[in-house]
Amino acid sequence: MVIGRDYTLEKPSRPSAPKFFLDTKVVPLAVNMTGGMEVALSRASARTGVRPSVILAGAGGLACLAVALLLRSRRTVDER
Repeated sequence: MVIGRDYTLEKPSRPSAPKFFLDTKVVPLAVNMTGGMEVALSRASARTGVRPSVILAGAGGLACLAVALLLRSRRTVDER
């Protein structure tokens, strides 16, 4: 493949509107939320003396239990 002079002088086109929105709004928000959760986990670990992995595993287990109970209660309500 040969790259000509015209190709190197062309100005690149702007990103699409969805990509621009994703890059300027969604990604920074997700990174800030993740950083905030990391700080909260670190502080909770320092206060309780429990390792962060144990706190994270417990929170994940509680979230799974909540979803399972929610799905179970919805199934019994739908059967009535």
